[in-house]
Amino acid sequence: MKNIPSNWICRNERKPDENLLRNKRYSPVLLEILAKRGITTEDGITKFLNTSITNLYEPAGLHGINKAVERIKQSLKKNERIIIFGDYDADGIISATIIYKFLKKLGLEADVYIPDRFEEGYDLSTGFLKRVLKECKHDLIIAVDCGTNCTKVHDFVKKNQCPDIIVCDHHNQSINLSDIPERYIIINPKLENSEYEFKYLSGAAVTFKFVTAILRNLDDKYKKSFEKDYLTNLLDLVAISTIADIMPLVDENRIIVKKGLNILQKTKNPGLKRMIDNLFEGKKLLDEYDVGFIIAPRLNAAGRVKKAETGFNLLTKDGDILDEIVSELNIFNDKRQRTQKKIFDEIIKNNDFDSIISEKRIFIGKSENWNEGVLGIVASDIAKEFNIPAILFREFKGKLKGSGRSTGKFDLYENLVRLDNLFDSFGGHRLACGIRMDVINYGAFYGSLIEIARETLTISDIEKKNIYDMEISFKEIRKGISKNINMLKPFGYENPKPVFITGDCEIVDFSYISGGKHVKLKLKQDEIIVDALIFKADERIKTKIIKNKKVNILYKIEENNWGGLKTTQLIVLDLF
Repeated sequence: MKNIPSNWICRNERKPDENLLRNKRYSPVLLEILAKRGITTEDGITKFLNTSITNLYEPAGLHGINKAVERIKQSLKKNERIIIFGDYDADGIISATIIYKFLKKLGLEADVYIPDRFEEGYDLSTGFLKRVLKECKHDLIIAVDCGTNCTKVHDFVKKNQCPDIIVCDHHNQSINLSDIPERYIIINPKLENSEYEFKYLSGAAVTFKFVTAILRNLDDKYKKSFEKDYLTNLLDLVAISTIADIMPLVDENRIIVKKGLNILQKTKNPGLKRMIDNLFEGKKLLDEYDVGFIIAPRLNAAGRVKKAETGFNLLTKDGDILDEIVSELNIFNDKRQRTQKKIFDEIIKNNDFDSIISEKRIFIGKSENWNEGVLGIVASDIAKEFNIPAILFREFKGKLKGSGRSTGKFDLYENLVRLDNLFDSFGGHRLACGIRMDVINYGAFYGSLIEIARETLTISDIEKKNIYDMEISFKEIRKGISKNINMLKPFGYENPKPVFITGDCEIVDFSYISGGKHVKLKLKQDEIIVDALIFKADERIKTKIIKNKKVNILYKIEENNWGGLKTTQLIVLDLF
């Protein structure tokens, strides 16, 4: 195609191996899409497409896991009582669910504590440890989806006779491992001395690996309590956590999510089944969209607007109460959506983003009135809308608690490390962060991070770009390209749905739907006509939609199944 717009950019220039093209085992389209993802060898393709759970990595590679398993075996011998410390997001709730139900099935007494987002915030705290010490009820603490970097807790454990602590976490390491007490066992694939083959597991996936290692090392008398497919049937929950926490859907995560989505259809978790029946009546196949945009937000909503225990209760209880819990989570999610929209609209109304983009390259804001539970998703909305990083804080009693989201061009975690002297605490990864600090440090933080953003990001980095995989014709669509696309599922972070471009498409017909918000089209190329949709068409797009006019399009391909009839439809992202 000639004269491609400057913001239409091919993912990369990698090409499939000529030998692979000649042996015709895979279609040329599939081979080129895989090549764009860096998969260019026979072995690489086989590994990517073969999502058998037998290809999951062995838990033994996780540093600390053998020691942690022995500590659990000690708890069994002494019949100890355990308390699980979780987190208030979907990943944390699922992590707590997995280890709680496992320990109960082993016959151990286990309690669960999920901190209040608004009163306590994220991570293990000395306040929690003091409470455990005072109650004298628990012999072991298991922290999930948190616990790696809480230096105040590490110091407290050194100076006090706390119960032993096992941590199942996946966040970046920012502490010196030599400072960790002997009784503080961390299982985390991102530790600097970890030999585990894959670094990007969710917190629940790390917890799943821990449970797997325990079960494999138990005496037969304990193993008899577990069904043969016990571990496999946990993968629906692990898949939800992986999608909810926006983990890269490559390597081991791809196996977990693909298998987990299959298990989700016939989940053995009563609460999850009740939610699915409520939300997806009659739907036969759930996909990553259903998890990421419908199930996960409801599990997250409880911790965002009220108490995260509601989500935990859904996944651990049974009986008639489940209908009430599902209803509550739906109400929480509706409230979350309204609150999110209110804050987003307020920010858009009160700020000149053209100026922010040109002068600052990042949006940083604070308010005493914002609900901190939704600040992360509002920051995500801003990052998506303007393609710049965003960090939002709620101010309360001289303190700031904030959440940030970023774009691929700005590493939030690495850049925040440069300013860690300003924080009470912070954590996260490349695309997301959480921060606590005194309000008196806000000015220094604001100025310094804007300076870093201006040094790091150019206007070109911020310009929205449409990344495509390859150019194809409508003939290739008719040949059944959807089958090739489906082989690449599940889609998500680092494994996006393929995007194509096609030139010289005639607009045969079009109509506006949903009050003119969206456009439905019939497009023709080489005498082949296909249906297409443009969602949220702006005025720039609408001026180019003229009957019988020829356009070049950038799009995704969707396969619809309605009443048993399969049809192919294009979702047009841009045209010229």
